[in-house]
Amino acid sequence: MQQVQQLSIFDFLENEENEQKEGFFFTGGAMYAKVSRDKVKEIPTELGDSILYPGDFVQKLGEKARTSFKMQKGYYLRYCGMYDRALLFSVNDFVSDYYYAFYYIDRNTLLICSNAGAKDIRIEKLVKEQRICRSRRADQYL
Repeated sequence: MQQVQQLSIFDFLENEENEQKEGFFFTGGAMYAKVSRDKVKEIPTELGDSILYPGDFVQKLGEKARTSFKMQKGYYLRYCGMYDRALLFSVNDFVSDYYYAFYYIDRNTLLICSNAGAKDIRIEKLVKEQRICRSRRADQYL
C-alpha cells in the first residue's frame, strides 16, 4: 500500500504541478484567491466598529463560533487589500500571490464560499493585534 503524504495548503500551492489560475478557490473550509500583487487595491475598509488598514493584523474575524473565522494560535491574518469585492489577507508576514479571501458584503458581514455553500462571518467589534513586525503603518492612510 502506497502512503500518501499530507501537504499544507502552502506546500500544495507552491508546487508547480498544482499551479492555480488567477481567481478564487476553496479547500478545507476556507476561501482563497490567487491574485498578482499589482492587482490588489491597497485601500482601507470599514469592518465592524473600526477601519482595517493594509498591514493590520487580526487573529479572529467575528465574535460567535458559528459566524466567525479564527486562525490557529501563533498565526495572524494580515490585511493586504481588496480584489473584486473580496478582502485579501496573507498569513503573518508571508508574501505571495495567494491569499485568504472573504467576500465583502458590508461593514458587518463577510462571506466564505465553497462547493458546499456559503458561511457568513458577522463582525460587530474588530479586534486588531499589535505586532512589532508591521509592514505598513495605518497612519499613512490618514
